[in-house]
Amino acid sequence: MTHNEMITVITHHLAGGKVECRCKGDGVWINECHLDARGFNFADFDYRAKPEPLVIYVEIDKLGIRYSTSSAMFVPCNGGTIKKFVEVTE
Repeated sequence: MTHNEMITVITHHLAGGKVECRCKGDGVWINECHLDARGFNFADFDYRAKPEPLVIYVEIDKLGIRYSTSSAMFVPCNGGTIKKFVEVTE
């Protein structure tokens, strides 16, 4: 990891964000890495801010489809139905 990547992860963690980790050379990210009292171990692990899933809301009605990234943006009209879609992240 570069110094900037390390700073980004540490800053994210300090702000209360969740962090994922993986052993160097391994492709599997461990969900919500729990850091021990020693903190980060950049020699043996890679770290990243846990990706947030993309959430969109879609209203389907007789006039077509409207979408938004916020449920607060929607007021159902024309007898439409609102559906919530969440992107699955790995």
